[in-house]
Amino acid sequence: MKRVVFFCGVLAVVTVGLIFLYEAQAGQPKVLIPETTWDFGLVPGGSVVSHHYLVKNLGTDTLKIQNVRPG
Repeated sequence: MKRVVFFCGVLAVVTVGLIFLYEAQAGQPKVLIPETTWDFGLVPGGSVVSHHYLVKNLGTDTLKIQNVRPG
């Protein structure tokens, strides 16, 4: 009988822990940047170059992009 009560207690603790873990992850942003670098190759002096990066939010909350700096 003690083993059954112990097992039920452990099962309850694990279940509650999994619920909290799921709720903590459910409302978070998750960034996906498939291409993080770009090589322009040889660029003549005075030329202006640009490249667009895909930034996608795979999460369920708003993704805030702050402090963007060239690299």
